Amino acid sequence: MKKQMLINAVHPEQKRMAIVEDGKLVEFNIQMAVREPITGNVYKGIVMKVERGLQAAFINYGGRKDGFLPLRDVSSNYFKESNGRDSGRPTLRPGQEILVQILREVSERKGALLTSYISLPGRYLVLLPNKESSGISRKIEDEGDRKRLKELVEQITTEDGIGFIVRTAGMNRTKQELSRDYQHLSRLWKEIQKQAEQTQAPALIYQESDFGVRSLRDYFTTDIEEILVDDMETFRQMRAYCKAVSPRNVKMIKIDKDKTPIFDNYQLEDQIRVIYQDRVDLKSGGYLIINPTEAMITIDVNSGRGSNKRNVEETAFKTNMEAAEEIARQLRLRDLGGLIVIDFIDMMESKHNAEVEKAFKKAISLDRARIQLSHISKFGIMELSRQKKQSTIQEISYTPCPFCRGRGVRPSLEYTALNAYRKIETQAVKGLSSQIKMNLPYEVADYLLNQKRSEIGHLESEYDMSISITGKPDMAWDEWRIETTKREAPPEPARPPREAEAPSETEEAEPPEEEGEEAKVPETETAMETAEVQKAAEERKEGTVPAEGREAGKKRSHRRPRHRRKKPGERPAEGGTAPQAIQPAAGAGPAAAFAGPTSQETRPAPEISQPPREPVRIKPSAAAAEPGRKETPVRPQGPSKGTEKGNGSAEDPLLRLRKVFEALGD
Repeated sequence: MKKQMLINAVHPEQKRMAIVEDGKLVEFNIQMAVREPITGNVYKGIVMKVERGLQAAFINYGGRKDGFLPLRDVSSNYFKESNGRDSGRPTLRPGQEILVQILREVSERKGALLTSYISLPGRYLVLLPNKESSGISRKIEDEGDRKRLKELVEQITTEDGIGFIVRTAGMNRTKQELSRDYQHLSRLWKEIQKQAEQTQAPALIYQESDFGVRSLRDYFTTDIEEILVDDMETFRQMRAYCKAVSPRNVKMIKIDKDKTPIFDNYQLEDQIRVIYQDRVDLKSGGYLIINPTEAMITIDVNSGRGSNKRNVEETAFKTNMEAAEEIARQLRLRDLGGLIVIDFIDMMESKHNAEVEKAFKKAISLDRARIQLSHISKFGIMELSRQKKQSTIQEISYTPCPFCRGRGVRPSLEYTALNAYRKIETQAVKGLSSQIKMNLPYEVADYLLNQKRSEIGHLESEYDMSISITGKPDMAWDEWRIETTKREAPPEPARPPREAEAPSETEEAEPPEEEGEEAKVPETETAMETAEVQKAAEERKEGTVPAEGREAGKKRSHRRPRHRRKKPGERPAEGGTAPQAIQPAAGAGPAAAFAGPTSQETRPAPEISQPPREPVRIKPSAAAAEPGRKETPVRPQGPSKGTEKGNGSAEDPLLRLRKVFEALGD
């Protein structure tokens, strides 16, 4: 069983590290030049504000977002006495400078997590400048090893105020190797302090080591037999670091001179590709579904093809045992951190649950990160918390999709196109635009132009506007841009002088008395206008009335003045206008000659069944004598039952003429 470390650093844009055991990928790490990790960097920051409700402070360390510093992670050296609202309790003050280290990188919605307790990791030790005590890693559980390491720690000479922790890599090391690593980290801390005094905040004080050196420091273990590097510069840096901390391991580091890419020689590309997929297949036929979310990471175990066996309990147990080892491996490969929930296949027997828990705990013992584990609940769910040191492999390598924005789905074509059409319709019904231009993705624009062409044409004709839809190749799926051209206000049409005159204060418009009643119009027409009405009636009978004339007749005013008609025997009031003598128009009957002021009909005149005769003496006209024939009514003194009901009846023409003669006699 041969274990090797492979460093692929020939491309500066992307550097990768893989640990292979018998051809199987067991550890993987990656670094992108466009997104270098900041975890472990030391910054000199400025306190922006202190939130007592959150028990935290926001620190400007030079990043795009202010860092989040919990007050419990602030060293007592930075607290100042306050005589304000805090009643003299020591606290941080805005504007105060503080040395902080990044614990968690910036995410899309959260800033970096900071701490003032600096820790400098070495090959065998972790230096703690703000703590005087020393200790041993919790992952070293054997009591004999812990007792032996405590004796070595007591023999190492340390400075005041500086402590350290022995890493798992230093478990079998001698006192000389541990002391050499301590001296190296102590010199590094002094350089950081000197740099911090000379630098103005906010600024970067210390940056983590090169990718090759960091891989050697964090991932190298005693069971690794060979280290292959394909980049000469990285090879030199790793050898120099190894000479300083572990000289006897320098010969392990070798340069790979093969022309074939180093990862292709070990068939690793296909195994690495699986890391970025949400589905992981198991040998038994089952599979895992790994789904990272904002709150937690969910892992679902499915039996898949392995569920065809008769014994369901045995199938679930074997699938869960295989899934436990693969989940522990995927946690290391993907570097998943935070809260993790595993949904195992339900098992009825409690001993099977206990065996799955034991197998999973053994598998995660190889993990470098701290893990807190719970038991399988009655719902078949196991919860655990894994230390998050940096961004996941997927977060480092991938960017959110511009079409789905990380959701994994996008709206359908029909849904997107209808949303765009509704935007156009909303702008059109306002009536404020003469032209609408909308830019859409090609597929959405084609759908509207082909499937919604008639609806768009209807909007153009109904609202008298132009609608233009174009496709753009660089637009996201559900993105749209709309441009409108404001409609110019049309000039007001000039009205005739008679219509332009405003009515007097005593003239008010009255609504029609009942539906179906003939409209009553003002009695202020001249004889010429009366002749025009009779002429229009003759043309209508002959079918020669043009459309323009009919439309003009429909648009005449229906408003009537509220002047009180003069009763027989009354004289006109002072200042009033005497009735004018009206000459009968050619073709008009005797009634038109003595009917007094006539009204302007807003509708076409009624048809005349007989040709008009020349008046010889006063008698009812032929039109008035015919039954069912409607004459332009003369406004009576009082309301008429026939006219009020709108049934087409009129007063007796002889009675109307008698009233006219009485008025003339007076």
